[in-house]
Amino acid sequence: MSKRVDRRFAIVTAVFVVALAMGAGRADAQIPAADGQFYACVRIDRDGDEGKLTRLVAADERCRRNETRVHWSAIGPQGQPGVNGTNGTNGTNGTNGTNGRDGTNATRAAGPCFDNANRYVNCGNGTVTDTVTGLIWLQDAACLGSAHWAAGNGSAAGLANGQCGLTDGSSAGDWRLPTIDEWNATIAAAVALGCVSSSGPSLTSDAGTGCLSGGGSSFANVTSGNYWSSTANQNNPAAAWPENLGDGNVGGYVKADTLRVWPVRSGSR
Repeated sequence: MSKRVDRRFAIVTAVFVVALAMGAGRADAQIPAADGQFYACVRIDRDGDEGKLTRLVAADERCRRNETRVHWSAIGPQGQPGVNGTNGTNGTNGTNGTNGRDGTNATRAAGPCFDNANRYVNCGNGTVTDTVTGLIWLQDAACLGSAHWAAGNGSAAGLANGQCGLTDGSSAGDWRLPTIDEWNATIAAAVALGCVSSSGPSLTSDAGTGCLSGGGSSFANVTSGNYWSSTANQNNPAAAWPENLGDGNVGGYVKADTLRVWPVRSGSR
């Protein structure tokens, strides 16, 4: 029985194109139906035309007595994915950016200078190197004058080659005020030698064996007064620590006071 049914449906499939042609003129039937199926009535008899597809019908249409109703899907199973297409060609390269401007001929500040005899060495460019602390000092101690603490820090930071007799290639930002620890290290030997009060200011000669007041110093215009350090008072933010070159002591002043400004920049030991 199953072989016969299979044969009948094979015949139905074979005449599918004929069925479509016969049903093409039917305006009253939706073919295929809304559910995606084809419906047809096939005549089943023994007079030699077994399995002949007589007509396509609507989904709800009945077949005649000598016909068998069949249906099949208009949509088959999903096929295998197709092969990927070839890659497209690469886009063209973008244009190069414009070149940046060349920098101006920047100079680098001269380093420290040394000799085999002295603590303080005149570098011949408006600076003096302290070979004990490694600091490079502005040779003219009075060039920046006096100011309150904030202004003094600002004027020191703005010092550059061409000012105050400098030919050292320094730029704004190279110079600063010394810290209070640097001040103490600078004057320690002079205080030990008694370079205070009438023997002040509290700096040694270049050789480091006598007081500046006794001669033999490369510094100019150093006085026995208070010089600002860059160190603020941690217990009083409105105050900072200056060094008194008259008696070799650290004083406590408010930042609004006007004291002398003598800048340094870092060298090496």
